[in-house]
Amino acid sequence: MKKKNPREKSRGLYLGRVRFKGYGGFQEKMISDLLESGIVLRRVKTSGGEITGEVSPLDYYTAAKAARRNGVHIRAGERRGLYFTLSRYRSRLGLYVGGLVFLLMLSVFQSRVEAIAVEGDVPRGQILAILKENGIEEGADKYSLKMSQAEQQIMLEVEDCSWVDVSCVGFRVNVRVEKGTPLPEMEEDSPRNIVASRAAVIVEQTVREGASAVAVGSGVPEGALLVSGTVPDGGENVLFVRADAEIIGEFTETQEFYVPYNETIRRADGEQTEFSYLVFNDDEYPLFFGEAFVPDAVYSEETKLVHIFGEEMPFRIKTGTYTAYRDIDVTRSADDCTRELKRLKADYEENFYSEYEIVGAEEKYIPDDSGIKLIVEYTLRGDIAKPVAIEMGEGFDG
Repeated sequence: MKKKNPREKSRGLYLGRVRFKGYGGFQEKMISDLLESGIVLRRVKTSGGEITGEVSPLDYYTAAKAARRNGVHIRAGERRGLYFTLSRYRSRLGLYVGGLVFLLMLSVFQSRVEAIAVEGDVPRGQILAILKENGIEEGADKYSLKMSQAEQQIMLEVEDCSWVDVSCVGFRVNVRVEKGTPLPEMEEDSPRNIVASRAAVIVEQTVREGASAVAVGSGVPEGALLVSGTVPDGGENVLFVRADAEIIGEFTETQEFYVPYNETIRRADGEQTEFSYLVFNDDEYPLFFGEAFVPDAVYSEETKLVHIFGEEMPFRIKTGTYTAYRDIDVTRSADDCTRELKRLKADYEENFYSEYEIVGAEEKYIPDDSGIKLIVEYTLRGDIAKPVAIEMGEGFDG
């Protein structure tokens, strides 16, 4: 049986955590959505198509919603920490008051970092430099440490880093770094062909390695061979090379946009519901009972410093606000529809055609009784070269 790390156990007593596990879907997109929403993730690890991690119990429902949006099947596992302990004593106000007094006492007697411990096969100097950039060093004020930012920076800058935890226990900052098994290096000199990523007319080509299989002005279907990685050596033998080229093709695409005259849209400007938390170091303690979640609403949050008699306190108050959606009936004129169609067209070009040159865009507006449709026939140019590995026996047919 794996022995628990005492530091993990002690932290679990005062910081509420929900352990989750998920599989399938777009896990990286789920993580990005949560980070953009300000959700603090800990011990996140992806391996073998499975994702595991920990979130605050008040953030688990947000994590579950993000998982569903991205097709990740998620379930809650171990629950531990102060939040779940206090939930069993909701009616005993004295416990909460005593807990708050205890936290204030801790803030008086434990306010500076006295030592930094680094665990893991990593360069200690590099870790200490990253910590210092985030305000974490001996003598630093414990309440100004940017531990979450330090974890993210270590993940980015330490080679082969797969897991990081930066935490403060008492006077000491503990840093634990684990490295994953390095992926096998890809053979960058392996032979390959270049095929067409889409049907197009070739307007320009620059072949740096390999033998061109098409001529400028010719049309090619999707998947057609553009540059061969098998070339003759001038005699009876054939050489396998790593084809490298830029093949500019011209192609057309048709897109349709539609805006109705009358529409019901949803705006997040309805009733607001607020939930407040006491934030102490990296820990958050709810100042309410029940679930901090409002369905069909947009979430935002604000953290404020607390001053008593002009002195800044070592804790902060975070207020999370859920703003409900409201349905609004919109009536548009023909000019309004046209302006909205142009906006939709510009957004589409920015999102989907940023890598292409738009040679032409023929617009056709078609009104009907309900709204206006815009049909745009695009003429685009871009690199259609797609590298593919040469399979055994490929390149010898004819």
